Amino acid sequence: MTDNAVVQAIVVFVLFITVSIVIDKALKKLACQFDSEASSSFRLMSNSQKTILIFVGAVLAFSKLGFDVTGIVTGLGLTGFALGLALKDAISNLVAGVMIVLYKPIKLGDWIEVANSRGQVVDLNLRYITIKDDGATHLIPNSLFLSDKITINNIEAN
Repeated sequence: MTDNAVVQAIVVFVLFITVSIVIDKALKKLACQFDSEASSSFRLMSNSQKTILIFVGAVLAFSKLGFDVTGIVTGLGLTGFALGLALKDAISNLVAGVMIVLYKPIKLGDWIEVANSRGQVVDLNLRYITIKDDGATHLIPNSLFLSDKITINNIEAN
């Protein structure tokens, strides 16, 4: 391992971190132009890109240092496939949450009925929708919201 290889590895890693920071700042600036509900999807994109770019930068830096990274990349590919299968429902809820944030079919304060639960929407996030009625709190997974029949009443029906 030469000094030149170490310098190249450091430059590659720092470059990826810098690009990650620039994209993060751009996404945060863009998020300010939207409402607070959309900012959660920008936060998700920001965190995801940071993790991916820093990881890719680290792998490329190790490659510059002479390490054989094919085993790492192959192993991570297989691990990603296994995790994807294991986390299928969680990923489904996350994707559905992003769609709900982007398309805004409901908003805080709406009265909805879904999956035999009825109540007022008190919270929306990327995993589930929280509804309250008669002292009961129901957490409805986002994927269920997009796949079941939903009744939305914008006016309280008491």
